[in-house]
Amino acid sequence: MLSTILFLAVGLSSVNAASRSSFPAICTNSTLLIDSLDVLTTAQECTEIDGDLVIQYASDYPTAIEFPNLRSVFGSFLSINFNQDISVTRLSAPNLTAVGSDLYISRWVNLTTINMPVLTAVNRVRLNHLPALTSANFLSTLESIENNYEVTNTSLKEIKNDRLPYAVFVEIFDNKELEKLELTALTNASYNIALRRNKPGVEVSLPALKEVFYFELQRISGLEIPELESAIGHFIVNDSTVESLEAPKLQSVGLWYDPSISITNNRGLIIQNSGSLKSLSFPALEAVQLDLVIRNNSELQDISFPALKRVTGNIGLEGTFESLNFPELEKVGGIFSLGNDEAGFSCTELQGFKTNGTIRGAFSCPEYQELPARNSSQGSSKNEVEDWLKWTSPSTGFGSLRSTSAVVFAICISGVLLVL
Repeated sequence: MLSTILFLAVGLSSVNAASRSSFPAICTNSTLLIDSLDVLTTAQECTEIDGDLVIQYASDYPTAIEFPNLRSVFGSFLSINFNQDISVTRLSAPNLTAVGSDLYISRWVNLTTINMPVLTAVNRVRLNHLPALTSANFLSTLESIENNYEVTNTSLKEIKNDRLPYAVFVEIFDNKELEKLELTALTNASYNIALRRNKPGVEVSLPALKEVFYFELQRISGLEIPELESAIGHFIVNDSTVESLEAPKLQSVGLWYDPSISITNNRGLIIQNSGSLKSLSFPALEAVQLDLVIRNNSELQDISFPALKRVTGNIGLEGTFESLNFPELEKVGGIFSLGNDEAGFSCTELQGFKTNGTIRGAFSCPEYQELPARNSSQGSSKNEVEDWLKWTSPSTGFGSLRSTSAVVFAICISGVLLVL
């Protein structure tokens, strides 16, 4: 029996070695540089590429570039910084399942299609300056990303994925035709989820998301985040047509961790410049690190944070709302500024927060006072945190929100930034 097993093992090894020996030699290069049709033709025989696959401009490429046999690239799959008007409209690797490092395609100005229908694993995805791109099917098949999920300047109408549970960055910028972003399996984004300068009115669905560091959405018309519990850095919605914002499980925006190792451009909870916004619902929100700002949302009539206890920085509210509700508010570390032109609006109850010491800084109502500029240096942040902790009593302070996981995360993310 043992001899049979050894025979089979040796046989399989020999078959694999023979298969590898049939590869063109360029498949084992540390960098397989494709810069002509001749090299492309040879590379199309590769089933595996040991190093990086790099495509450079060549005038004799066909309109469709295909790697019909390619199953894995152990390094990066790169094609960036074409200065010429490359004529290629289709890039295809129908059997590619894994890319060990980056998949980075940039500046193919006529590329309409990226066909990689079975790609499931990659370290980082970056699609950049592909203004004609309307199809990239691998965006929906990916199951594992160690770092970035970036889609910038394309003509994609939808970005959907129901398999990907984690990414460091999710950055969706400058996509002029984008109407929908659905990442239904994503539970954690350890650096950010950001949408900026896309087609106005993007619908965003993140039904499994529980934790994110920076959360910044612009030009959205809808947002689904029923499971979100923590935005470790900040939560921002700006310049949008969304009518309702609901975060039923969001408990905190900003967590305390060692400010000497943390990223310090947290901005707090900011919702502004969204003229269609009619309702807010943050029923579980207890704490906001840095500022709470709600401004220039002309349809918003009522503001209620029924569980909010602590705001480290400032509160800035401006609009024509009819009612405000902060029944549990205990500490505001900065100023409380409220601007309201609604006839008959009374500041009396809010004035009580200043009288009883809840508001540490100045109180302004109904005239809006601009919030003070914030110094984002780490030293300044550390001083502000220490000053806040001295002012706040141990029983009600943000100190109770500290956690080992938050400290560990801050250390890890600092390491990621150093690597980048």
